[in-house]
Amino acid sequence: MLLIKAGGSALTDKSIPYSFRESAVHSLAGQLAQIHEPMILAHGVGSFGHPPAKQYRIGLGDDATPERRQGLAITQYWVDELAQRVIKILIDAPLPALLTAADMLFVTDDRRIVEFHAEPIQRCLTMNLIPVLHGDGPLDRRQGFSVLSADQIVVYLAGFFAARKVIFAMDVPGILRNGRPIPRLSFRDLPAVQKEILASQDASGGLAKKLEEISALAGTGIDVQLVSLLEPDALLAAARNEARGTLISDNTPS
Repeated sequence: MLLIKAGGSALTDKSIPYSFRESAVHSLAGQLAQIHEPMILAHGVGSFGHPPAKQYRIGLGDDATPERRQGLAITQYWVDELAQRVIKILIDAPLPALLTAADMLFVTDDRRIVEFHAEPIQRCLTMNLIPVLHGDGPLDRRQGFSVLSADQIVVYLAGFFAARKVIFAMDVPGILRNGRPIPRLSFRDLPAVQKEILASQDASGGLAKKLEEISALAGTGIDVQLVSLLEPDALLAAARNEARGTLISDNTPS
């Protein structure tokens, strides 16, 4: 089984609120249609989810206020708008893609998944459907509701379902050093790479946070490959275990 995360930065232009890269989603659909094994897809929310979440301070406390509750509803509306656009293109591929509400499957405590209702996903896989999830705002035991990233979702599901590989399809061709992808890394390398990233290209910490999530798969035997969705057939190459982007593995010498 594959777990695939399509990055919000690849599906949208994060510098332009509510922008949609239709060509990137068509590329995603075309590549997924050539993968003949069970898979779960999750995607980021990009410029559809981040602007309203920031405006209404979603997941930062005081979630019981009327403004914050309304903000959650507005954010969910825009995230669902992106999800529907993605699903429409996947269905037209044609792929049996079924939009699955992560906020109804997961419960978090201080932003971390503590409960997962697995049966809907399990039944989808049994029926050869492709569950499609996205970053979401589930109920949180500590702070009302929280922001649950698609990165955390795919890593959690990869461990739960013992996936053979997780593929992150981003807007860059892997983890870069001097402008070029690092071909292979060990999970043991990740703390040092995170520090390197924070000191250089990734001032926002986004990629470093992604690697922090990925590090949870150390010792599981599950490989992780980071490629560019904007590079033709890079996702398909990763699914076929071809060298592309950055591969992170327990079996890679550090």
